Amino acid sequence: MKKYFTQTVIMKKTLTILMLLTGFAAKSQDFHLSQYDMAPLYYNPAVTGLFFDDNVKMRVCGSYRSQWQKLQGKPYSSVGVSWDMPIDRFGIGVMVMDHIAGTSNFGTFQFLTSGSYRVTDKSSKNHILTTGLQLGLFQKRFSDNALLFENQYDATNGLDPNLPAGELFPRYSLIRFDANIGIYYKYIDKNGRFDPSVGIGVYHLTMPNESFTGQKHRLPIRWAVTGACDIHAREDLTFTPNFLFMYQRKAMEINAGLLVNYAVQGSQYSLLAGGSYRHKDAIVIHLGFKQGGNIFRISYDVVTSNLKNFGGRRGGFEMGVIYTGVGKGGSRVRTSS
Repeated sequence: MKKYFTQTVIMKKTLTILMLLTGFAAKSQDFHLSQYDMAPLYYNPAVTGLFFDDNVKMRVCGSYRSQWQKLQGKPYSSVGVSWDMPIDRFGIGVMVMDHIAGTSNFGTFQFLTSGSYRVTDKSSKNHILTTGLQLGLFQKRFSDNALLFENQYDATNGLDPNLPAGELFPRYSLIRFDANIGIYYKYIDKNGRFDPSVGIGVYHLTMPNESFTGQKHRLPIRWAVTGACDIHAREDLTFTPNFLFMYQRKAMEINAGLLVNYAVQGSQYSLLAGGSYRHKDAIVIHLGFKQGGNIFRISYDVVTSNLKNFGGRRGGFEMGVIYTGVGKGGSRVRTSS
């Protein structure tokens, strides 16, 4: 039994690294965030520098996600920071993201500059239409120090990491150019109850080669469609149903949820709470608060997929921060995704 288990571990780890190096997986998607609206430049470059409060002159967004710690003992993590600001009808920004996956430290680092243009005139208070473009680089890397291979199996002692692996990889890192585009529309009626919005982002337009070997494997184009509607039930209470649909090489992600904003009477703070469901993956719980244009939110994923059979229902913890420096604002929420 021990020998069978050990050989199974070797086969799984070997297969995993081969899939990472050759890009063999038939279904693959970029890293995702449960709080995608807290990282707006990651899901649509068209919202670069787009704010719905005239007092806001710039925005800094930060995200951190840790997931699947129980599955491998080392969590998959994502860290991101972005900055953007408006310049007349234009918006400029920059985004840095780093994702690290599991035992092999398989990482994807992104550095992207972002720009947007407001198509509708600023005199149009109800209709906002913008387009956006992102250009930059990404780096993919991995380490084989913590991986075990067939040559490191001894019939007597089992797995021995001190034995030579017998594997040589042509490279452990690569850098590629990347380009993304987006379009975004929002309707605002300051005297009405409904402010709907929709956005479309298209990623990896150049389909860069992401293979670590001599083979070619093009990074597939990712489509991201977001939608939301601010429903102003009262002056101090706003409901925001929202959804995200992503598609990348026959792999789909569907995320639908609801966020509630309650403005605390006599203060500049609002309480945020809500939930969402990622289809065939997880239920997500959201909590946070808002101070004017500044937002802090945490979320937790409760696993509903078959992964719960290996790591339990504990999924991912996520934290998001948006800082604008504006501590005061109206109670009405204007989302950007």
